Amino acid sequence: MGNDRLEGLIVPVLTPTGLNEMVDKTSLRKLIRYLINNKANGLFIGGSAGEGPLFTIKEWTKMMETAYIETENAIPLLGGVSDTSTMKVKEKIVILKSIGFKYFVLTPSYYYTLNNSEEFLRLFKECKEAGKDMEMIAYNIPSCTTSVLPVDILCEMSKLGWISYCKESSGNIKYLKELIDKGSKAGLKVLMGDEATMDKGLMLGACGIVPVCANYDPGTFIKLYLATVKNDIGGLSILQDRVNLLRENLVKAGTCWIAGLKFAISCLGIGSGKPVSPLQPLNTSEEEKVRDFVMTDKRLI
Repeated sequence: MGNDRLEGLIVPVLTPTGLNEMVDKTSLRKLIRYLINNKANGLFIGGSAGEGPLFTIKEWTKMMETAYIETENAIPLLGGVSDTSTMKVKEKIVILKSIGFKYFVLTPSYYYTLNNSEEFLRLFKECKEAGKDMEMIAYNIPSCTTSVLPVDILCEMSKLGWISYCKESSGNIKYLKELIDKGSKAGLKVLMGDEATMDKGLMLGACGIVPVCANYDPGTFIKLYLATVKNDIGGLSILQDRVNLLRENLVKAGTCWIAGLKFAISCLGIGSGKPVSPLQPLNTSEEEKVRDFVMTDKRLI
């Protein structure tokens, strides 16, 4: 298991690319440095926000190596390894281990929907064994995998010593509450990714947040987390309104939720602003709206 406590703001890092869709190492380093300098508590590389499953293994490896070198163990660094089969996930775990990562983050495999507890447990057991002394973090994101990780399976894996954390991004507040309640009895902590209910999730007991808009404005989310620690309900409400504003202007800027954010950070001088194919980039009108927002917005950094 890793020695670092995962709590507070864990940023799911976007992956800047050039117009050739190759990882832009210079821009990725710049983004990581921006997030570390603005007090992020951890970084998650190659997840859904980072478009990890869309890259070739060569570009994925470049992404992970660049992040590891730039982070320099300053804060916890999590690597996303999700893929379509156990063998492909294990290949990524071995690469992360060789680079020096302590943590890997794993969703249910996708394309073929997992349908029973045996399939979930087989995947996670084999991947835990492949990682050896690395810490495995489960990741529930049914919008991308079509599988919902059962709460009882997650609690069982925690009791077996396979996981200590679950990243929960379903947006289902009832599921989140059940996971936090049952997980606390099984030694399982919850990191939540749904920005629309972040205030509620923190008050329910999530130990940390993993918001994609933090790539643009990490300060808002650090303050959101700290408001919960201080039990500042009024401040929490104001900050959640700020989160909702970011979502409306960036996440919902185009047909693809990543596109607006990648363009927003490009307005800050990071990357080309384009998602990886086949994801839809912003059109000219959408770009203009995001640019206007970024130019007039006051980030809480």
